[in-house]
Amino acid sequence: MVGIIDEAQLFYPLGTRIKIAENYGTVRYVGEVSGHMGTWLGIEWDDGLRGKHNGVVNGKRYFQTQMPTAGSFIRPGKLGPCATLEGAARERYLNYDSSNVDESLIREAQASLQASLFEVVGMDKIARKQSKFEQLSEVSVDETPVNAAGYLQGLTQLTTLNVSHTLIWNWEIVASITQQLPSLTSLNLSSNRLVLPTENQISELQPSFRHLKRINLRNCGFSDWKDVMHTALLWPDILSLGLQENSFNQLAVVDRQRIFRQLEELDLHRTNIMDFDQVVKLGNLITLRLLNLMENGIEEVKLPDCDPLAKLNIFVSLEQLNILHNPIWNEADVFNELDKLPQLKRLNKTPHLKSNFDEMFSKAVASIGGLQFINKAEVTAEERRGAEYDIWKKYAMDWMQATHQGADALREFCRKHRTYASLVKKYGSPADFVPRVQAKQSNLIKVCIRNQITGETWDKKVPRMITVQTLQGLVMKRFGLSGTVPQLSYVDAKHPSLVVPLDNTAKTLDFYSVQEHDTVLVQ
Repeated sequence: MVGIIDEAQLFYPLGTRIKIAENYGTVRYVGEVSGHMGTWLGIEWDDGLRGKHNGVVNGKRYFQTQMPTAGSFIRPGKLGPCATLEGAARERYLNYDSSNVDESLIREAQASLQASLFEVVGMDKIARKQSKFEQLSEVSVDETPVNAAGYLQGLTQLTTLNVSHTLIWNWEIVASITQQLPSLTSLNLSSNRLVLPTENQISELQPSFRHLKRINLRNCGFSDWKDVMHTALLWPDILSLGLQENSFNQLAVVDRQRIFRQLEELDLHRTNIMDFDQVVKLGNLITLRLLNLMENGIEEVKLPDCDPLAKLNIFVSLEQLNILHNPIWNEADVFNELDKLPQLKRLNKTPHLKSNFDEMFSKAVASIGGLQFINKAEVTAEERRGAEYDIWKKYAMDWMQATHQGADALREFCRKHRTYASLVKKYGSPADFVPRVQAKQSNLIKVCIRNQITGETWDKKVPRMITVQTLQGLVMKRFGLSGTVPQLSYVDAKHPSLVVPLDNTAKTLDFYSVQEHDTVLVQ
């Protein structure tokens, strides 16, 4: 029996990954089980509901699981054969025809392009090229029983490798793969469970990862940020790191002398980082350009205080931030905080339940001085003017009150509305505007309506509460327009450099603060 156990321990050392049907697990115990004949493998299943216990059977603990029903025992003979990466790749790419396109590679391309659709052209040509094994530049063997490298030195052109959902279980196996592939730059290890490397292994294996630029460790079972930082010692100069769906809610300041020295992209999608104070701990990553914080349950964004006219000295290179699908409750406060970031140009955010994209877009553009894109929509100069003018008008009275109350009140106002001082410099003091807001003596206003194409003008008294859609109908009838509904905007009589689009046809002229003697432009 001892010999049989030793053989099982040789083939299934602790930490080995196994798969039965569609269920993945990790070997936590090898040996006898009291009351049962033979050798057993104690398995902790990735699916916490797949097992029957937590490693305790009949009052005796054999191993420990994170979930109370993640453990079970199986016979070694129940497991199927494993494969080398070389063997799995040859099987997948030398034994397929053009009617069996590698869907996993398409998914890889979708992810890398961040595209919702991916059109594949000339699949027959691609099939013929992939069948020439040594010429492959991309290989995917996801969901295969790969747990060893095999001979890979012929794959001299391979740049992208997907070994997600395999049986790779330690960094020595990964290193034996990467050291044979000198052209490899992108490695996807998602949904594997890798044993943490020892200090000696880090020193020994680090050279094998020097040519890698992108690593994806999505859903790899990390539950402690310290384990991430320890593992990152293997590849200190990585450019892009994916940590999606790893459940850790605490972060820590990174020692940039040892890890993440050149990190540009970090994906923390669905990692349970709900507290933005934790995110701030990564602020010393001076090369970070893109940060993904989607679906983390973040309710509030709070950055350290700084002068309203200054920027923070953290996240100094961050250009793109993704906070989609977080239950953020105060959009205005979030955008005001994000204005503190010195290089933020792109923002992805879901509108508040009581808001919509247009309202969110306007607030973000006016509140974040350098913003160029929001949810991939580019901010035009005209949209920026309109958004800034809306904010300039909205807080005009608050600005005037603060200026009269003294320096402290004005400083507090500017802290809450960081861009307002620059808007005053750009558009002038709102002092002239405030009385117009307060004094609405008539329900009718006289406006000049100008046809931009013909130059024809029409002086017309209209109700303040007339909708843009109704005004469009009057304009079409007056100027004899047919077909396409004209686009309307207006010029403020006291600030003729401002052109504000009347782009929501359900809103009224009063909503847009159109006043007596303003000019409505017809395009």
